Amino acid sequence: MGEVYVKLRRGRWPFSKGLLVDSLLLAGVGAEAATSVAHTVEERLKAEGRREVTPRALRAVLLEEVEKALGPEVARRLARQTLAFEEILVREGRQYRPFSKGLLARSLEDAGFSLKEAHELAKEVEARLRREGVRRIGARRLEALVAEEVRRRHGRAAGRRYRERRLYAGELFVEEAEGEPRVPFSKGILAQSLMAVGLAPDRAYRIARELEARLHAEGRTVIRRDALRERVYRTLLEEAGEEVAKRYLVLRALRRSDRPVHVLIGGVTGVGKSVLATALAYRLGITHIISSDAVREVFRATLSAELLPTLHVSSFEAWSVLSREGGREELVIRGFLDQVEKVAVGLKAIQERAARERTSLVLEGVHVVPGYLDHPSRPSVLQVPMLVVVHDEKVHRDRFLIRDRETGRMRPKERYLDHLADIRLIQDHLERQAEREGVPVIPGENLDEAVEKALEVIVSTLEVRA
Repeated sequence: MGEVYVKLRRGRWPFSKGLLVDSLLLAGVGAEAATSVAHTVEERLKAEGRREVTPRALRAVLLEEVEKALGPEVARRLARQTLAFEEILVREGRQYRPFSKGLLARSLEDAGFSLKEAHELAKEVEARLRREGVRRIGARRLEALVAEEVRRRHGRAAGRRYRERRLYAGELFVEEAEGEPRVPFSKGILAQSLMAVGLAPDRAYRIARELEARLHAEGRTVIRRDALRERVYRTLLEEAGEEVAKRYLVLRALRRSDRPVHVLIGGVTGVGKSVLATALAYRLGITHIISSDAVREVFRATLSAELLPTLHVSSFEAWSVLSREGGREELVIRGFLDQVEKVAVGLKAIQERAARERTSLVLEGVHVVPGYLDHPSRPSVLQVPMLVVVHDEKVHRDRFLIRDRETGRMRPKERYLDHLADIRLIQDHLERQAEREGVPVIPGENLDEAVEKALEVIVSTLEVRA
């Protein structure tokens, strides 16, 4: 059976044993017992053939299993809580918005607390609300509760500072349409959107702060999302020019699109694929990053070296377990492509599932090769392939020296430098393949420039295909 989903009024999210464990720990259950009960609940849902379950139904199943395993007293104690998978709603006037620990932590950071302090305070506030069984709470009452927790941990002056700021009470809200639920304006989320178009973090946060200050100066308490988007666009026109402003609109349209985005980053070892994948995922708000090496490891664990020998060596050594007919270049490429064909089976399966579930992802690795990752669900996604290369051999060589130091020799430089000629032979092949397939090539010598170029590729591809 596939994944189980928890169905909410505004969508659904995958069932998480971790949230069940959190609820049980909050009720005083030990970690081992909590994990066991969570596992039992998951197995029961699967055995009953449930693909979706409401929070109310999940609560009932959890309480039944807790009573069986831990007794009625623990079940009663748990029943008094608001469980970790149940929403807490904050009332602001006639509107309700979901409580967000992340937004609360950001407001505490704005009040002068460190990142660690802010997240610890937000976590404790949420734990208190859930222990007390709070399902709905007014914004003013929540603000007072937060200030009380701040005062208890950090003293009266800190509590007063927080109350005076009144940030979490939500002086400024964003709404999709009139009468729709509102969400608090977040400088952090806006800054992330600005970084997605290529602005440096300092500049992105400065623009977000200045825009918030202007809205406050105008006496705004609510702004429509389309009006906010227009304000950001005009600001970018003035600050960064038409190209960056246009890029912002394209990426905002992408966020609202029903079609997921699959960014495919190929390249040989040592060119910076993983770093680029992480940077792009953050800027685009994509939470799923898949490495082709991880897929290969799964295959290695389930398929023996006798059955598929090329899977059990590095991509640049795969030729060594095949017949030695042909010249060196032909052997190296043949071995490499043999491994690519095997791993591509898993990569295509991941893409197909993500397409069915409308999930955006970044897929990176040496096995992400132009022409090898077509799949039946491709028309339903916005697919953006690219190849990262390092033409400067000295820079490429230095990458392995740096990796050796940073990993404490877990990835020793000798292993790669001894095979550098074969690695760069594969890179030449990939670059020719990319040219034939029309896949953009990203120079990887400078990370900042690589991110900028990759964003340009993504935006231009989306403009054509969206």
